[in-house]
Amino acid sequence: MIFEKLRDAGLKVESHHVRFRHNTEDETWLEIVGEKKWIVFTRDKMIGRRKIQLDALFNAGVKAFVLVTDELTDAQNAEIIIKLIDKIFEMIEENRMPFIAKIRKDAVVLWKTDPPILKGLKRKSKK
Repeated sequence: MIFEKLRDAGLKVESHHVRFRHNTEDETWLEIVGEKKWIVFTRDKMIGRRKIQLDALFNAGVKAFVLVTDELTDAQNAEIIIKLIDKIFEMIEENRMPFIAKIRKDAVVLWKTDPPILKGLKRKSKK
């Protein structure tokens, strides 16, 4: 339902399971998403709190949006994304670095941004 509504609004969207197995580790699929410069929409609020996944997201250069509207249906979440799409695109354009933003009922809020590269860690070079 959520994908149909988003497609009807003119967005090109794809479910995680179309490209990846359900048990694909975050580190693996995030790397592929980063290489393809896709934007991630997720309901997994813990992705911003788990160090391994957060590091993988930043290392891959991913821009991600977390829906923090648990009590809403897929259709309602799709309506929120459509309503806020200009703000979503604006955030993508204004933030060249990897980030995670929260999508709330009426706002898109930057949550986490790419931390400085720690000594000994190297980010993959962008082609």
